[in-house]
Amino acid sequence: MRVFPCGRTGSRLLLVAALALLAVPAARLSPAAAQPAPAAQPSAAQMDLARKLVVVNGEARAFDGIIPNIVESAERTFVQTNPDLVKQLREVAIVVVLDFNKRKGEVIDILAGAYARRFSEAELKEAIAFYSSATGTRLVLERPVIVQDAVQGIQAWGAQLNQLALEGIRAEMKKRGVEL
Repeated sequence: MRVFPCGRTGSRLLLVAALALLAVPAARLSPAAAQPAPAAQPSAAQMDLARKLVVVNGEARAFDGIIPNIVESAERTFVQTNPDLVKQLREVAIVVVLDFNKRKGEVIDILAGAYARRFSEAELKEAIAFYSSATGTRLVLERPVIVQDAVQGIQAWGAQLNQLALEGIRAEMKKRGVEL
């Protein structure tokens, strides 16, 4: 039984976040649209806009479970060496999560900083406008299903490719007189 209601593991969470970042409109990533990167230190206005962007584009929510996952992992470390303290460790972990949840803004700032260092104020405003539009809102709402569909498709593709690789290696080794 999990202590926290978060159903994602840390690695899956990172995969989801990475795939979510791929949903940025393609026009923003095209060489024709590329502009010189803003200064290494973004302005306060850029950071404010970038914070708004990561909320409106849904990326901030992608990290909702990160604090409970980190604390749960730390708890498991202690449970492994102190199984007799499992009940107390769970109780303490819940308290720690409540305290650490105050730090969620730090994750948003990290995400926002990544955007603010790469996009101008005008570009951030355009991205916010897009994600605030009907299409952008739908993209945010559909993203979890799209990512799940893509992950399942990639897993099936990988399994098929693995099978073909096994067959290819067997065939090449057979040519060399080795049966696998």
